[in-house]
Amino acid sequence: MKKTMMALLCLAVLAMIVACTGKKTDKEDAGQESNVESTENTENEGEGQEVNGEKAELTLTVDSVIPENMKGIYAKGDFKPCPAAFFKDNLAGEKVGEFPSKWSLTNGSAEVAKFGDRNVIKLANNDARLLPKVVGESKNYLPEVFTMEFEYYCNGEEDFNACYHLFFYDGDGNEMSEVRVATEDNVDWNLLKKNDENVSGSYSQMGEVEKKNSWNHFAMSFDKGTLKIYINGTRIVSLPDIKAPGSIGMGGEGWEDHRYLFTNVRMGTVLK
Repeated sequence: MKKTMMALLCLAVLAMIVACTGKKTDKEDAGQESNVESTENTENEGEGQEVNGEKAELTLTVDSVIPENMKGIYAKGDFKPCPAAFFKDNLAGEKVGEFPSKWSLTNGSAEVAKFGDRNVIKLANNDARLLPKVVGESKNYLPEVFTMEFEYYCNGEEDFNACYHLFFYDGDGNEMSEVRVATEDNVDWNLLKKNDENVSGSYSQMGEVEKKNSWNHFAMSFDKGTLKIYINGTRIVSLPDIKAPGSIGMGGEGWEDHRYLFTNVRMGTVLK
């Protein structure tokens, strides 16, 4: 009788252990499922932002390191690059003589070249125009707040100045505005305002801000209609009520023996 009671007691204890183990496993499984869902939600954050009323899959990378040659420029003036880059190209890994892989061509020609120890984009044809590959082939990827910067070469030789262009396009890909950097000469602009009127102007004191026979830094910031332009950290103009572009292209007027070289292109925005 005692043996029978002991056996029944053991069976009861064993049943309780099995039941508790099952409940714990269910909770662990539920927790794992919750973690997976949380991870998936985190990975999806930042995707599908509304940009100019159109959904764009901007891939944002927060920069943690400022290049050594840029530290002095950023510290000099009030230009501060937006921290989240959605386009960067320093031509690293590109093959000299080939077309740069992060760009598409709409006119003229261009190629990757070696200049000193740097890979650069060489505009090899008159009126060359390039578009950065941002969000696939989207024509409407720019946020309402962004910065753009690049390095360009100033020849420093009389009658051999280069002329770099920034083309602003609307959300349908139609050209609407332009900023032109003529080395050793001026920076001029012809921009469309929010009321569809044009505003144009020129900055001619390039000798005060530009370095000859050297690399120079161009930058601009756009903040909900306010456009600022900088050369080597010095702000040369601030323009209000400018119509927001949907995309930007780069190019230049090319002549034989003129060096049209640029590199280190970066566009960034702010994280919401």
